[in-house]
Amino acid sequence: MNPTDIVTLYKFGKVAEDLWNEAWHGGKEDFGSVLIQDSNSRLWKVKVRFTGYRKRYLKIKLESHGSLKIRASADNYKPGEYLRITPDEWHVFALLAKDNNERELYACARSIIDRLVR
Repeated sequence: MNPTDIVTLYKFGKVAEDLWNEAWHGGKEDFGSVLIQDSNSRLWKVKVRFTGYRKRYLKIKLESHGSLKIRASADNYKPGEYLRITPDEWHVFALLAKDNNERELYACARSIIDRLVR
C-alpha cells in the first residue's frame, strides 16, 4: 500500500468516526483529561466529556487500579448509575484540563474528587 492510499484510508476513517459519534452520541467532544490526587494520596485520571445524548459528564478512573471507574453527570444522566455533580463542578474540570497549572482550580477539583470517591 502506498502513502496516498494510507492517507486516504485515514481520512475516511476519521469521517466515519465523526459520523458514528454524531449518530450514536448526538455529537461528541473531548475536553481533555487531568490527573488529580485525592486527600488519601490516590491518583485519579478524570476525562472531561460532552455528548449530545449524555451532555456534560466525567469519566473518573483510579490510576493504580484500572478496574475502579466512576462516572459523574452534570445533567442528571442516568441517576443512580452516574454520580451527580453540578454544572460548575464539571466546568472546574474542563478549565483544569486546559490549564492544569492553575493551583486554585486544582484545589477545587481535589475537593470535588474527595467528595465523589468517598
